[in-house]
Amino acid sequence: MIQGVDFSRFRILREAKKMSQAEVADLADISQGKVSIIEAGKANPEVTTLNAICAALDAELILVPRRIGGDVRNLVDRHLNRHVTPVGAVMSVRDEVFIPDPKD
Repeated sequence: MIQGVDFSRFRILREAKKMSQAEVADLADISQGKVSIIEAGKANPEVTTLNAICAALDAELILVPRRIGGDVRNLVDRHLNRHVTPVGAVMSVRDEVFIPDPKD
């Protein structure tokens, strides 16, 4: 299990791909309720579940050094056409982002 991760990034990517929680759940072979609680940050999912969701979203789960986490998130947000205010380096224990496949 993974702790200290901002799982709302799944929701951001899912919405950018115009997918419903049910569609992601079907592709990941998990329940829609599980997708919902993961996106809400109320679950501590297994890595296999995270990998299944990433596969459903055509994305990759990667670790990013803290010192460049903010820059990477801004890059992903620009790729997803999301206007966000730049942030500094993320100071969490782990920095995870979900980056879509370049073919998108």
